[in-house]
Amino acid sequence: MQINVITSVVAGQETLKTADVQAFIDALGEQLGNDYTLSLDTDYGQSLTDGQADVYLVYFGSQANLSPEQRSQMIIFFSDEDVHNLATHRFVDTIQQLNPKK
Repeated sequence: MQINVITSVVAGQETLKTADVQAFIDALGEQLGNDYTLSLDTDYGQSLTDGQADVYLVYFGSQANLSPEQRSQMIIFFSDEDVHNLATHRFVDTIQQLNPKK
């Protein structure tokens, strides 16, 4: 299952430090296991337009910038606190429930 993590959908705006988001992704990956591939969208939401992932984790502060087409994707929002506290449990539970292979 492909999961893309998007910190901003506005070009040029860094919503969270890349190192912090990467630590969050690493923590999610450790808990989810090998059936899941997590990628950081470094193109400010381009992967939402491409529609290549099964699930998108999108920074909550970016929701107003999503187009109707982007909103039609499977999106789970995360916050600064989730990233800074490595609060992954609710995401792991939700993502595992979405995986049809489990």
